[in-house]
Amino acid sequence: MKTAIIILTILVSLLYLKWVLIILVFPFQVIHGQILKKWGKEQNAPLVYRVFDKPYQYWEKIFRKGWQRYMLFQVALVPSHHIRRFIYKALGAEIGKHVVFHFRTEIRGIHRLKIGSGTIIGDNTLLDARRGLTIGENVNIASDVTIHPGGHDIRDPFFRAPALDSSPVVIGDRVYIGARAMILNGVTIGVGSVLCAGCVVTKDVEPYAVVAGIPARKVSERPHDLRYEFKGRSQRLY
Repeated sequence: MKTAIIILTILVSLLYLKWVLIILVFPFQVIHGQILKKWGKEQNAPLVYRVFDKPYQYWEKIFRKGWQRYMLFQVALVPSHHIRRFIYKALGAEIGKHVVFHFRTEIRGIHRLKIGSGTIIGDNTLLDARRGLTIGENVNIASDVTIHPGGHDIRDPFFRAPALDSSPVVIGDRVYIGARAMILNGVTIGVGSVLCAGCVVTKDVEPYAVVAGIPARKVSERPHDLRYEFKGRSQRLY
């Protein structure tokens, strides 16, 4: 009986070990995020910031720069959108009021993410902000959407990725993005436009346009007198 209890205790301890590590590393991760947000590079930050950032730098080396992605994946499963939003802001994201993140939102380059008030992010959405991602106010993003401004240059002989500032994505106010839509690098989505489910957006979308298909093309136009504002709350335990 004692052996079973010991084994059960060890298994439970291992289950929660990741959260112990996340909590212990989090303060240093916050400092690192603020450095990237305010100064861009570690060497540009004041000395006191660089000193407290060193432990996190060593920690990331141990995990080959995979810790933050793993940590954010775990946070995306926390049953409280308020806690998730607090963590995202602490790590450098600019997030307005009444923004709702649903489960399993995956964020990359979080210090370069800006989201306006009243925006809703659906389940399983990928927000890749490594090259800059700005989302306006009262934007509705459905589930399984991919916003991916990354990628490599297929014409480059060394298959290198473009410069970080070369292809940001900008999404205007009151845009609606349907389920499983994909937005690629350097695209600007105009105010009030609609991206139909499953479309692949490779070029700028004009304001109030309704686009569909692969690649996405204009099929209709939305009314211009949009006035709605999202101020609701997420479901509890969500």
